[in-house]
Amino acid sequence: MNNLALIGGNIITMDEHRPFCEAVLIEDGKIAAAGCSEDIRRLAAERHITCIDLKGKTAVPGLHDCHVHVMGTGLNAIGIDLYDCASIADVLDKIQEASRDGAAGWVYCTRLDESRLAEKRPPTAAEIDAVVPDRGVYIVDRGLHYTLVNTLAFNEIGFDGTEHGLVKDPSGRVTGRLHDKANGRARSYFYEKMTDAQRTDMLNYTASEAVKKGITTIHAMEGGDMFSDKDIPVFLENQSRFPLDIRIYWDTENIQNILDHHLPAVGTDLLLDGSIGSRTAAFTQPYTDAPDTCGKIYFTEDFVVNHITKAHQNKLQTGFHAIGQRAVTFVLDCLEKSLALCPRTDHRFRIEHFGFPDKRDIERAARLGVVISTQPSFTYLRGGPGSVYNLRLGDERERRGYPLSTFVAAGIPVGGGSDSGVTPMDPVLGLHAAVNQSYPENSVDIQSALRMFTLDAAYCAFEENQKGSITPGKLGDLTVLSGNPYAIASDKLKELEVCMTIKNGKIVYQK
Repeated sequence: MNNLALIGGNIITMDEHRPFCEAVLIEDGKIAAAGCSEDIRRLAAERHITCIDLKGKTAVPGLHDCHVHVMGTGLNAIGIDLYDCASIADVLDKIQEASRDGAAGWVYCTRLDESRLAEKRPPTAAEIDAVVPDRGVYIVDRGLHYTLVNTLAFNEIGFDGTEHGLVKDPSGRVTGRLHDKANGRARSYFYEKMTDAQRTDMLNYTASEAVKKGITTIHAMEGGDMFSDKDIPVFLENQSRFPLDIRIYWDTENIQNILDHHLPAVGTDLLLDGSIGSRTAAFTQPYTDAPDTCGKIYFTEDFVVNHITKAHQNKLQTGFHAIGQRAVTFVLDCLEKSLALCPRTDHRFRIEHFGFPDKRDIERAARLGVVISTQPSFTYLRGGPGSVYNLRLGDERERRGYPLSTFVAAGIPVGGGSDSGVTPMDPVLGLHAAVNQSYPENSVDIQSALRMFTLDAAYCAFEENQKGSITPGKLGDLTVLSGNPYAIASDKLKELEVCMTIKNGKIVYQK
């Protein structure tokens, strides 16, 4: 029986009928009552329920992360972290050192950020071969939109040199950098070498880290070309054992897979385009620092329209990843065409990221009933003057990126997330980033920011009747913070600490 009472707190309920209270009673895993401490203490005594005095700390509805690569986050924990490398020589030194561990498998490295390297490019396969010729080397970039392999790994995967997404030098020689379908093939090959026991360990790692950050619900972007469809059965077998809810968004193109597993959504992180860091997000104008490319759209219009239509016909939620302005326009065009073929109300079509939309497309998304799953930390950590986004896109275009305030003003439900491991799985950092965007006009107030990680996050998954606010009848999911986000200085929000995470009335983390 998950029964618990919290008293003596500052409780932000996100319920418009009672926005604030001092205490809450959880019975059988659900919110039973909210009110003053004296009343809740009395009810708890009558029902022999344990009382915890918050001593003035702040409780909010259990925090969500609307975009996590759960398996990838777990895998990153065991990879060689290249984020702090300042040059190709640093990268090669780390790879060579890692290759001396005596293991027989490939050397796995994560979070390579070429914008932080002095050369502003990643190493080539030939350069990696020079330091590790006798083991496969597999490197994932920070944005998850390309991988690097050395020659041994390239040959083991079985590429013949004609696959779409192989980057070649001017002489026609492959560089080891893999985009699009080649990237997906390499990732699938690597992930499918893993055992189910390893997959379970990675899931458990991510779940345990999430509750330390106050997260009670994750929207997990899994399977498909980015990872492996073999992950999905492991998720389903372990769901009841996780200390939080992990809602699976299987990024498969095969809708029958979703129906066979009785899942409510297909996608929604199928990649329409890539990322800013890898210059693969799709724009109408070229990249400022690479005038030979405008990025790419990876699917045809026919496929996207048919995919959305089939999802709607089967009452499934669906959506796509779209960052660049051209990709956002493209997916909204496809949604309009699909709705003309198969009208559906309250579809809550998800667009993951929605990074650089035109004003017209923001208004169109609102009119079409789209929900946005986005990451405030993207521009907070990677935007602003002199940043990688600024170098890639130029001043005017970069400044228009991720305009959270405009999304909110348009009335679009916005779910907050991290895209972990692209940015840290940390809703408190997400709150801070939403309020302190690189450009002030894109920031939102703390109330709107908190909605992104609670009530609107739940709405994005059709769970607003069970989660997102501290309301009698909803699940007993709460996050206890060290201070009041409404009272603390906005530039200090990231200093708030998670003191306790409660899922269904059970304390799953306590500092």
